[in-house]
Amino acid sequence: MDVPQKANILVVDDEPGNLLALESVLKELDQTIVTAGSGQECLRHLLEDDFAAIVLDVQMPVMDGYETAGLIRARERSRTTPILFLTAHSKDDADVRRGYEFGAVDYIFKPFDPGIIRAKLSVFVELYNKTQLIKRQTKRMIEMEHRQREYELEAALYEQERKAAKALAIKSEELERSNADLEQFAYIASHDLQEPLRMVSSYVELLARRYRGKLDKDADEFIAFAVDGANRMKELIDGLLAFSRVEAQGRKPEPADSETVLRRVLKVFGSAIEDSGGAVTHDPMPSVIADEVQLGQVFQNLIGNAIKFRSEAPPRIHVSARCDGAECVFSVRDNGIGIDPQYAHKVFQIFQRLHARGEHPGQGLGLAVCKRIVERHGGRIWLGSEPHKGSTFHFSLPSSNPGRTSESDPE
Repeated sequence: MDVPQKANILVVDDEPGNLLALESVLKELDQTIVTAGSGQECLRHLLEDDFAAIVLDVQMPVMDGYETAGLIRARERSRTTPILFLTAHSKDDADVRRGYEFGAVDYIFKPFDPGIIRAKLSVFVELYNKTQLIKRQTKRMIEMEHRQREYELEAALYEQERKAAKALAIKSEELERSNADLEQFAYIASHDLQEPLRMVSSYVELLARRYRGKLDKDADEFIAFAVDGANRMKELIDGLLAFSRVEAQGRKPEPADSETVLRRVLKVFGSAIEDSGGAVTHDPMPSVIADEVQLGQVFQNLIGNAIKFRSEAPPRIHVSARCDGAECVFSVRDNGIGIDPQYAHKVFQIFQRLHARGEHPGQGLGLAVCKRIVERHGGRIWLGSEPHKGSTFHFSLPSSNPGRTSESDPE
């Protein structure tokens, strides 16, 4: 239940005795009585509070009741506040008409009857309380409507988000199933192709050994094409197997010493590095959370590419790493032929080659395998390169010492 608050009634008279008398009479209304001894004090009160009614003496020095009433009506906030003039003039006096012109709603004539003045003010207090009640109810209704609109909007947004999340979950499940099916297909297809390919390769090589130079020139060329095609098919199948086995045969990542892994890989490249006249250097490597075998594959593919795609100068390859909190970023920098930045996003896609097959061997699977391995570990891989100025491949892995920060290379 909305209980009305006490209303303010402003009584203005320059005679202290009159103020005390009016205050005593109006006390029975059980409202808040505020007194003012001049027009100026009346206006100051109106700046601070709202009033149910104003009892305003007409005859006051400096600023009389008419002038004060005019200023009250000039303010937006008090324009409709009821003004009851308090005067000793007769009811037929011209000043009474003048008071109405200045906005008076009623007159109280001296000497006044206490019952009459209380009755008149009670009407305005009741009207004021009803007005305030309507204002509070209207405000609450507006607030409720606003909250209802907010609730409806939130409900609509929630429903949209729920539907979007459900659709995303369905798509994610479909994508996972599709990826799993593709992985299984790639593994089975490449695995089952090996046996017939070995037979084809064996017989083609047998033809090459037995009949090379014994038939015409075209026959020798045809046999060479068949041998080359069989070898490329074997490379392709091996690459597909490696790509499909990243998830299927990957071991659970655990703390691994990347320097030990790197040294093991460099031994594999010993003769290739020596034959090229190149050199591979590295800074101290951190401990990370990784599958050691797959980390070795990443190092092997990146260093192998640096040797394969070298420029006329002997290859110079540097491996570095920096750890920042929970992540370690490895960098493999070379002085090779480089890659045009516009093709940087393509090099990690399966079967993407930027060079003719005769220029550089391979099926375009090595970097795709690297990307798949790194992402399996929750990391990322990217490239910084410029044609004829070399390339730097970066990849990140979780650190086995999350609270430690180290840096072996400013790059």
